[in-house]
Amino acid sequence: MGLPLNRIAQPSGVPDEETSSGIAPRWLAAGDWMRSVILACLAVTLVAVVFAVDFPNVWYGEHDISDIVIYQGYAQQMAAGQLPYRDFAFEYPPLAAWLMTLPGHTQSYADYTTWFSLIMFVLTALTGVAVALIAARIWPTGWRPYAAAVLFAAAIAAVGTIVENRFDIAVALVITLAVLLLSRRQIVLAAAVIGLGFALKLTPAIFLPLALLLAPSVRRAGVAVGAFAVTAVAPFAPYLIMAPGGVWHVFAYHMQRPVQLESVIATPFLLGKVLGLGWVDVVTSYGSQGIVATGSVAAATVSTLLTVAAVAAVYALLLRRRHLLLRSPRALPLAALSLVLAMMAFSKVLSPQYFIWLLPVVALATVTEPLLGALSFVTLLLTQINFPAKYWALVYLEPSSVKWLAARNIALVACFLLALWRLIRLPAEPDDGVKTLAPMVVPSSAQLLPAQDVQGKDVSRAGEDDQARHLAAPSAQAPSQ
Repeated sequence: MGLPLNRIAQPSGVPDEETSSGIAPRWLAAGDWMRSVILACLAVTLVAVVFAVDFPNVWYGEHDISDIVIYQGYAQQMAAGQLPYRDFAFEYPPLAAWLMTLPGHTQSYADYTTWFSLIMFVLTALTGVAVALIAARIWPTGWRPYAAAVLFAAAIAAVGTIVENRFDIAVALVITLAVLLLSRRQIVLAAAVIGLGFALKLTPAIFLPLALLLAPSVRRAGVAVGAFAVTAVAPFAPYLIMAPGGVWHVFAYHMQRPVQLESVIATPFLLGKVLGLGWVDVVTSYGSQGIVATGSVAAATVSTLLTVAAVAAVYALLLRRRHLLLRSPRALPLAALSLVLAMMAFSKVLSPQYFIWLLPVVALATVTEPLLGALSFVTLLLTQINFPAKYWALVYLEPSSVKWLAARNIALVACFLLALWRLIRLPAEPDDGVKTLAPMVVPSSAQLLPAQDVQGKDVSRAGEDDQARHLAAPSAQAPSQ
């Protein structure tokens, strides 16, 4: 009979890994490695099937309304020796510029598109592998990790070919890697990855407080903040020296954007127009279509306030269940999904590619939250129905397209509200069937007085009393190896 993992204090040298008396961390076991490899291969295979079979046969053009032409234009300028921020306005963070140059072939749109799509496939496959590894970590036995791999591929098919026409799957990969590292209690590395996400598309920074929430001590939280700062700022540093005004444009650009046509906050204005209750003009600016209507400027401000309130509400609920998050990684997918939904639901800018960020966390959360997962899949599918096939009809405010968009946005808000409800309903402690981690509290040196177990190995004083009671019991056995 082995000592319960949740009853043993962590040795100070290895505070972030599962430990047990004489037992190596589970993820080092050969059987777990083999299972992870099988899951990763399954995820990659399913992603390949979606890209090779589903995408070429959708009911719209595979590369309709693609941003690839914009990326190629930036790549051409950089290939000619120009620098973003200094020589031309660039609305993305610097790692996005690097990603745009990666396909090469800047003089041929067809070749650039082919290579860009291939890179997006590779990033999608890597995201699938990360999903499989998270699932294997959370559910070390049973069918759930395989379901997560299948659900990830199904989510890609549900949202459509926009996955290969935007670089947002790279953002999804960052989010997935951060969740994977947090599930392994590698807080500092997770914060560093989140910083890279900030240097790619700003929005992953929303996950930094989650990493800090899981930090075992104030000191570790401080180190995590430092890691985030280094990886977030370092890619900007050369441009901050050369063109600080150009770098500021990245932030000013997004702050100044009007209410976007497809956002939740724009939907009442569009429905009012369709019903003859108000006027709406659609304007093209900031690389997309926005709306101008009576009250639309105020709505943009309200949108910002609602987004801040939504994110704060999620973190308030996560703080209440911090003990559960510390004891088990099983609640992490729901936490991550809730944060992404909070960021999207009331934002004044809601481009269809933002739904790519949901793919990995939807796949993971659906395994244990079927109702929330089903509603999320409906939202993804409605996104594909709306974009790109119905987009230009929406721009011209065709009533049917407006109603389809309204249905998607209602589903999105419902997803967020249901995610909040599920967070409220989380138990204070892991269920019996949940994989439990050792406590995240790092004991002081005074608490780590050496004691001898039955095999002559040091254990903490916190585990000694439990061990003594265990050995005193009539049926006690040596810890299993």
